Amino acid sequence: MNEQTLQADENLRVAALKSYSILETQPEKDFDDLAELASQICQVPISAVTLMDIDRQWFKSKIGFDNIDVPRQDAFCTYMMDNGLKSIEIQNMNEHYYFANNRYVVGNPKISFYAGVLLIDPNGHTLGSLCVYDTEPKKLTHFQLSALEKLANQVIQLLELRKKNELLEKNNAGLLSKYNELEQFARVVSHDIKSPLNNIISLTHLFQDEYGKQIDDAGNEYLEYISKASLELKNFVDAILVYYKSDTINTTEKEAIDWNSLFNKIISILDSKNEYDIIFPKNSSLSFHSNKMAIEQILSNLISNSIKYNDKEKVKVEIELIDLPTEILLSIKDNGIGIAKTDYEKVFSFFTTLGKRDRFNNNGTGIGLSTVQNMVQKLDGRIELESEIGLGSSFKLYFKK
Repeated sequence: MNEQTLQADENLRVAALKSYSILETQPEKDFDDLAELASQICQVPISAVTLMDIDRQWFKSKIGFDNIDVPRQDAFCTYMMDNGLKSIEIQNMNEHYYFANNRYVVGNPKISFYAGVLLIDPNGHTLGSLCVYDTEPKKLTHFQLSALEKLANQVIQLLELRKKNELLEKNNAGLLSKYNELEQFARVVSHDIKSPLNNIISLTHLFQDEYGKQIDDAGNEYLEYISKASLELKNFVDAILVYYKSDTINTTEKEAIDWNSLFNKIISILDSKNEYDIIFPKNSSLSFHSNKMAIEQILSNLISNSIKYNDKEKVKVEIELIDLPTEILLSIKDNGIGIAKTDYEKVFSFFTTLGKRDRFNNNGTGIGLSTVQNMVQKLDGRIELESEIGLGSSFKLYFKK
């Protein structure tokens, strides 16, 4: 093999080592444990997990000595690498033609015994070695040599796992950054849209009040269309803001939920004219600690949906609280239009609607149930849906006590 090819192979090897981003890192218990285990099994006072850089051997883990690194030309595993060996045992270094004059054999710590196994990555690149040393001549048993090889394999597995975890963390950080940018964008856009929308709605109503009698039916119809379209867009923007606020819920902020007060507040908003048959749970004194704002938003969304997506003359919504051994079950059941089983997953998807207008002839935003699911998961809960077309839906929320 010519010098150019050797250099190319060395460049690939060093690049493979660098890809693990491990050089100059702090000691890690997992690597230290493997080095110590190698020392104990081989019954030697010195051991190390080494990594071969361009011009030095760096110690990721070391037992029995203090060196951070040694020059590559003085490193024992250089001999293995240069001679194409995967492992080696030198029982008496002082009698070996290559090692007898090594500075660490002649001088401190006066190494007399050395055994090592190369650390080879899945692509065949040598990263370093797992080594054991003694200051006296020694011979390892077959069991000890076999164990040393197995421990070297564990070092490689640990390096691979560390590399994958680091890549995963980097990807997660990138995704989080992109998500935060998107969230900020949504908030800014939503806020900037709401103000002119409110102006359009107010001005449209004002125009209708002041000049409605002076324009024909077609003109009033156009004004009504503008008002309704603006209101739908405003509701959509409000839903987006609520969804992104659900991501900022501090789930550690818990308080005792006053169910009676909470239900009364929600109903005063959603059924101020007492138009609907909304049944409260009988055991509303049930003790439960959670994030009050999240529970209120979840209930508001589900009860609102039960009212809006209902084609019956008398809307009926039944709320139940059930005390389970390890969970609290909060159930919201209605007599609405129902949801097909094939659409169960779809209704929880962000921006997904079933293309149906509600009882007030408004389009859905496709955000409400996504918000509910997001909040339930934030509270470490789970949600189940049971529904039948024409008969209604039942949403069951389970929260840990």
